[in-house]
Amino acid sequence: MEEMAVLDVAEERRRRRRAGDPRLSEAGKEILARMTTGDLADEFQAALDADVEADPILGGHHDDAA
Repeated sequence: MEEMAVLDVAEERRRRRRAGDPRLSEAGKEILARMTTGDLADEFQAALDADVEADPILGGHHDDAA
């Protein structure tokens, strides 16, 4: 088993982060950009807010009914 220095591991993670997710196609990246920063950002934020409100773990509040 080859050992990697901590700096090598950090550099590899940085390289992968900068390269983007290889599972996303160019069309997928374009849609994701529209959802998070473009014309779909308001709808995306509303959906996130609804999920946070509905899920006690994500929202950080206790569900007294449980």
